[in-house]
Amino acid sequence: MTHLQAGLSPETLEKAKVELKENSETLHQDIQEVRDMIITRPDIGFLRTDDAFILRFLRARKFNHFEAFRLLAQYFEYRQQNLDMFKNLKATDPGIKQALKDGFPGVLSNLDKYGRKILVLFAANWDQSR
Repeated sequence: MTHLQAGLSPETLEKAKVELKENSETLHQDIQEVRDMIITRPDIGFLRTDDAFILRFLRARKFNHFEAFRLLAQYFEYRQQNLDMFKNLKATDPGIKQALKDGFPGVLSNLDKYGRKILVLFAANWDQSR
């Protein structure tokens, strides 16, 4: 087990191994392979490239290096193209808290075809006046 897996229960570690193909022996190599792809996209400002951050994308794509990098690139590309949206975005913002209380975002009980959870935005539940 690496420091990146510290705090995970034995059950969670086993689930990560079986369902995500996470291997503690190759974890740092997996992260480095994704990090090495960053130079292929000099047009994107990758603001975070630390191990823990890249690991999130590897887990989201079941340790498929290329797909994890693609998701990482899309994440930063979207943030770059929508700077005004993320400029003052904080979970402590009263407007964000109210939108969460209103049930604006939600998670579907079914998974997508790749076994991922689906986040939906229920715009009908959002009271924009608040």
